[in-house]
Amino acid sequence: MMFVKSSLSNPDSLELEGLDETEKGIVLRVRSKETPRCLGCSSSYVAYHSTYLRYLRDLAWLGRPVRIQFKTRRFRCLNPQCPRKIFAESLTGVAARRARETNRFAQTIGMVGYCLGGRPRSRLMQRLGMRARRDTVLRRVKERSAPETETNVRVLGVDDWA
Repeated sequence: MMFVKSSLSNPDSLELEGLDETEKGIVLRVRSKETPRCLGCSSSYVAYHSTYLRYLRDLAWLGRPVRIQFKTRRFRCLNPQCPRKIFAESLTGVAARRARETNRFAQTIGMVGYCLGGRPRSRLMQRLGMRARRDTVLRRVKERSAPETETNVRVLGVDDWA
C-alpha cells in the first residue's frame, strides 16, 4: 500500500504521457502528477486504490477532433471518521464532474449554437472538426442563458405590460 500526502490544487499539474493519431482524430494521453485531498474530510492522507480511463472531447486542432484520455486514479481515505471511503481525483478547472467534454469545448459549442443555431451551426462545427449533437448544443445554450432573477413588481401599468 502506498501512502502519500499532497493535494491537486491547480490544473497545470497535468502531465502529457503521449499523443496518438487515429483515423477518428488525435488522442492526448494525460495523467495527474499530484494526489488529491479527500472530498469528505479534506484529509491529505490517502492510499492508492485503482485507476480507470476517462475520455473528454476538446477543441479541434487543424480541423481534426481531439480527445483527451485522462488516467483517473481512485484513492482510499485513511481517516476513520470520514464518511467517504473511496474517491477519484477530479479535473478542477478543466472539466466538470462526470462531464465528457472540457469546459472550453462546452463553452464554444454553446456560443456557436447561440449565435448561429440550426443548419449554419452544424456546417460550421463540422468544418471546425467539432462534432456535437443538436441536443447537446441546446443544453449548452440553455446553460449559457442568464439566470432568472426575482423582481418584486408593486404596480404594473397597462403601458408597462403591453
